[in-house]
Amino acid sequence: MSVLKLKLDQEQLVEDFFEDTWLAGIMSPARDYQLCWQINQQLGYDFRVNNSLEIKLNKQQRSYYFTVLEYEEPTKSAAHYFYNNHCKAEFLLPELKHVDYIWLIKGNYYQAADVKNLIEECRKVELVQMVTLLEMKDIKNKINLIF
Repeated sequence: MSVLKLKLDQEQLVEDFFEDTWLAGIMSPARDYQLCWQINQQLGYDFRVNNSLEIKLNKQQRSYYFTVLEYEEPTKSAAHYFYNNHCKAEFLLPELKHVDYIWLIKGNYYQAADVKNLIEECRKVELVQMVTLLEMKDIKNKINLIF
């Protein structure tokens, strides 16, 4: 009897996951829960830790766990994911070592002007030092963001 092996098409997986998404990079000295609390207060969101989305990376025979906070907008068909970009001395996206957090907006409700306004509002949060829109083509390790 022959054995059938299936191979996961990672390029298609990445393309499907990142369809209708926006990414922002945030620099902040605060812990993720402190920063999200301020974002929740000032922008009216409700980010919460979702342990089932936690990302585990194995590097050099060690495991690293990256927290993901989630908020779903019920009226806009949009979901927001807030990733911690570092755990101990490792990075979820090593090409973005200067970025502390990654904010992924998923859904076709948000257009470029909406994201620009959201970034401007995020800059007003006291614990935020910098916010920038990230280009998908510049991110090599996108697969690390997929849960």
